[in-house]
Amino acid sequence: MELDKNQLRLRKKELRDLWLTWDPIGVIEPDNPDSPIDEYDSYLDPTFRFLEKQASAEEIANYLSFVVGEYMGLGEKGISHSRPSIFAIKLIDWFEKSWADTFSP
Repeated sequence: MELDKNQLRLRKKELRDLWLTWDPIGVIEPDNPDSPIDEYDSYLDPTFRFLEKQASAEEIANYLSFVVGEYMGLGEKGISHSRPSIFAIKLIDWFEKSWADTFSP
């Protein structure tokens, strides 16, 4: 099912909230209105592509590990600390429960 603009906004907000909760670099302070809530926005579209194509948890975790370890520059310690495998499973569960069989236009 192709999503309309309101559905796309809601889905993006939900995914953003998941990334902000995961917060692999630790910059989000939930009670601070000055927290950079757009910090992880550049990773939302790639994450959607993995979820829409029903990528495995391992594929998603590999992407997340690359983002954290290489792109964010946190290395192996950052990968270990952020536990991308667990976040990948959480992403898949969220998508399957809320947005299965949907896609961006």
